[in-house]
Amino acid sequence: MVSNAEHPVNTTNVVEINMHGTLGTGGYYPPIMAFDVYSIPLGPWQTNALVLQSTNNEVTICDPGMDPAPLLDHLQQHDLLVKQIILTHAHVDHIAGIDAVSHCFGDPPILVHPEEQQWLNQPELNLSSLSGFDVTSRPATGTIVDGQSVSVGVEEAKVWHLPGHSPGSIGLYFQTKNILIGGDTLFQGSIGRTDFPTSEPEAMEASLRRLLTLPDETRVYPGHGPSTTIGQERQTNPFLRALVATS
Repeated sequence: MVSNAEHPVNTTNVVEINMHGTLGTGGYYPPIMAFDVYSIPLGPWQTNALVLQSTNNEVTICDPGMDPAPLLDHLQQHDLLVKQIILTHAHVDHIAGIDAVSHCFGDPPILVHPEEQQWLNQPELNLSSLSGFDVTSRPATGTIVDGQSVSVGVEEAKVWHLPGHSPGSIGLYFQTKNILIGGDTLFQGSIGRTDFPTSEPEAMEASLRRLLTLPDETRVYPGHGPSTTIGQERQTNPFLRALVATS
């Protein structure tokens, strides 16, 4: 979860597709890569639901959030099959659409870090109770941990445990594609909040330092706002610049 004051969000109808295609009100223009990341902002916090697609019509959904109709429309219009749901973390704005996606696509597996496996049915932990309404979802069917390989079509991602914003925050690193699905750890020009009850500022610093070990050309798809690169953030993000200066 992120506040609008903390990070500007994309409120247009255009959805970035790995820089090689566009989905919008004017239609769909196919990307030219075999692996694509479709970023669809959802809900009042414009949380990016990410559709990961590789070579066929089977997709992985990361973080199906609030008001998921645009996500469902995209999946149904393009005859896509949801193979699995992966959560970068279990805050309300990243989980509120789980039940809708599951209902429409045959209960695909739901994967989350074990430290947040129980959050899906605990409004106090997923922070929905702080927002004035309680959100719960069907339970996770499995867990993913640091170093684990996850298949997305023909591609493989490594799970990176990135605690700080929340104890079970993770990223998915596709090394051969120079892509990181980053959740709410790193944004364009900012970082995830660490003032929630389960946040850990020291852990966030360690996670950001770990991200700085990635190649500069690594493209980061965050939980909010536009994509960026590690190199751009190393040069312009005040939080990362401060870490670089003290390393």
